[in-house]
Amino acid sequence: MAKLEIHPFSEEFRGEAAELLADRHARHRAAEPLLAEVDDYAAQIPDGDGAVATRGGSLVAYVVAVVGDERAEVGLAGCAASEPEAVRDLYAHLAPSWPRQHQALIPASDTSLIDPWFRLAFGCQFMTAVRDTTPLEPVAFAGTLRPSTPADLDAVAGFDRLLWTHLSRSPSFSGLDVAAQDFEGEWSTLWEEPEFPFHAIAELDGRVVGHILLYHRPTGDLRVPEQSIDLAHAATLEDVRGEGVGLALAAHAIRWAHDQGYRSITTDWRSPNLEASRFWPRRGWRPTFLRMFRAVP
Repeated sequence: MAKLEIHPFSEEFRGEAAELLADRHARHRAAEPLLAEVDDYAAQIPDGDGAVATRGGSLVAYVVAVVGDERAEVGLAGCAASEPEAVRDLYAHLAPSWPRQHQALIPASDTSLIDPWFRLAFGCQFMTAVRDTTPLEPVAFAGTLRPSTPADLDAVAGFDRLLWTHLSRSPSFSGLDVAAQDFEGEWSTLWEEPEFPFHAIAELDGRVVGHILLYHRPTGDLRVPEQSIDLAHAATLEDVRGEGVGLALAAHAIRWAHDQGYRSITTDWRSPNLEASRFWPRRGWRPTFLRMFRAVP
């Protein structure tokens, strides 16, 4: 067998790399048809710090990362391989110049590509997911659901604070600095932003106890298809868990998306977030990409 050779990623290799990516995405869409359709795979591959592996003159794997001050991110189109084991050689070649946090978004159904990252000491930190907009069965809920208004700002900001606090605890250990956040300021312009077409509030016994927010996530990548809406934020107060608040909000949002003609709803969650990682799959969301993560000591 010819020797594996490693080269810096350059435009010379973009065409062959695009062929590997096209094959990867075709297999991914066979497993999850709600993923985006793509015409130009070469354009999906980012500019960044990358390398390719060739054998006998043919490209068999590539890895490209966008490198920032704190982390190196191998994005949705940053890795593909006909020889997945070569990914480990590429990572070993690239990683010494990267900052200490490394992440890679890998198709959730592609076990052959997940495996080399797993054996490089990466774990699953985060998942993206999708479901169609087939409505859920009606949910018994003793409260009421309504559109939000600016008068709900304090409650809405409180839900974001609640989520950040939850994620800072075990087992997520997010490292998010809750005290440094201006939650009210960040949410104050929500009602002026057209990319958020749906925001519903749940009330129970005269209290605002939950909310759910949908977002027009930009299309054009491998993940987000046309005619899609994103479930961007959802939370309920801890003392009403189990009373159907989350179920009612989810069913309400899905029904709205269906009635508006959307074909799919994307979302994401941190894998160590026990509640989210159980709740959303049970409501029909299927993982599409895993964010594999490693913090180098």
